[in-house]
Amino acid sequence: MDAVIICGLSFIVFAMLLRIPVAFAVGMCALLYGFVSGSIPMQAMVHRMSLATESWPIMAVPFFVLMGNALNQGRSGKALMDLANSLVGSIWGGLASVSIVVSMFFGGCSGSAVADASSVGSVLIPEMTRRGYGKGYSAAVNAASSTIGIIIPPSIPMILYGWVTEVSIRDLFLAGLIPGILVGVGQIAVAATIGYRRKYYIAQRPSWQEIARQFARSIPALITPVLVMGGILGGVYTTTEAAVFGALYVIAIEFFYYKGLTLAQLYRIIVASAKMTGVVLFLIATSFMLTYVIMISRVPVVLSGQLQAILPNGTVTLLAIAGILLLTGCFLDLAPSLLIFTPILHPLALKFGVDPVQLGVVVVMVLAIGLFTPPVGQTLYISALIAKTPIEEVSRDIIWYLVTIALVVLAVIFFPHLTMWPAGL
Repeated sequence: MDAVIICGLSFIVFAMLLRIPVAFAVGMCALLYGFVSGSIPMQAMVHRMSLATESWPIMAVPFFVLMGNALNQGRSGKALMDLANSLVGSIWGGLASVSIVVSMFFGGCSGSAVADASSVGSVLIPEMTRRGYGKGYSAAVNAASSTIGIIIPPSIPMILYGWVTEVSIRDLFLAGLIPGILVGVGQIAVAATIGYRRKYYIAQRPSWQEIARQFARSIPALITPVLVMGGILGGVYTTTEAAVFGALYVIAIEFFYYKGLTLAQLYRIIVASAKMTGVVLFLIATSFMLTYVIMISRVPVVLSGQLQAILPNGTVTLLAIAGILLLTGCFLDLAPSLLIFTPILHPLALKFGVDPVQLGVVVVMVLAIGLFTPPVGQTLYISALIAKTPIEEVSRDIIWYLVTIALVVLAVIFFPHLTMWPAGL
């Protein structure tokens, strides 16, 4: 355990003080354990890295990234924004509610919060600012609402969780459906309340003919999540095959229906998707090394033995896990947090009878909060950068959206049927 402690402290020092990339810090942490303990040959470390990328479920990640990038940069995303504006732009909250609904639409396609924050924010934040919503509030809405994209299926973090724990990705996708919708509805209620109190701009109510026209134009884009999730739920294809099919479908409708992409743009999208995937896969590979170290060191066994005497039941265990991840999510990005802590917390939760599917939804939702909380929240920084405003100004307006998702997390913990029933468990 001494070597593990040294590695953990080294990881914190490397990541927080030296500001080196997280993937390298995680790999250094694992290698340091190998050097200090002398119990793991370097060949085994390299072997674990190669095993991490030889996984069929992980193959879904690059295609979901490609699908999200094609959707965001083409005209299908604009069609979804126009539809959302016609549906909720005229209620209190106006463009803030539009941002939330668009994130829900995009969440059913891309599965990436960061991609949604950058694409939706680049369009709606300037428009919200121009309409008098304020830079800080505009960025706060975008930062918080974009996290819905990793709760509503498909979800890249849920794919990673399912890969680490060998839990059915299909069940995880279904389990995240109701919590994702609850988060979206709750955020719309917050946006409407704030919009009413501050008298923010709301759009003119459109006619039914206008709504019907926007809906008809959006049908090909709206079919995307139906094709992806419908095939998975119907047993027609696996998650990876669904990602491939979804990416090809979005590219096809962009070329032949919306005519929003050229071959040159598609090439740039593929290159950008490959770069993003490379970063994710390298992080997975180094995290797999650290996971191997954690298992060899029997950290989950020791932790479970110590906490079993303190924690009375599964509900309290989930609350403790949520608290741990809420804290770590403020300082560590979502993917490394999930890949590092899941192998430790998963065995502990199972000993208390917690269903691994329910645990997966709680883990993803709590780490989603970390995406828009300082000091390391990615969607927070992206939104503040787009709005050209300080992080402090954004953080002041984001608290009520944080409370909303926290309440849904508590609902998932105390009422497991919210996740178990859709998954048929």
